[in-house]
Amino acid sequence: MLPLALLHAAQAKPMLVELKNGETFNGHLIGCDNFMNLTLKEVYQTSADGEQFWKLPECYVRGNNVRLVLSSIPF
Repeated sequence: MLPLALLHAAQAKPMLVELKNGETFNGHLIGCDNFMNLTLKEVYQTSADGEQFWKLPECYVRGNNVRLVLSSIPF
């Protein structure tokens, strides 16, 4: 499967997104577009050093900042 097809299949599923700067976002995928921009809900954001945490109701992640996306969908 292509990466965008995988993201569309993972909507409403929990996922972890790691950014190029080391920050991580754990939440449920609401949507994505062709540029791999992601919208997540019920998000826990972790700082790059792992010492700070934030709980966000919703966040938008720009696709060019994404290093890694992990999802729990079975293949």
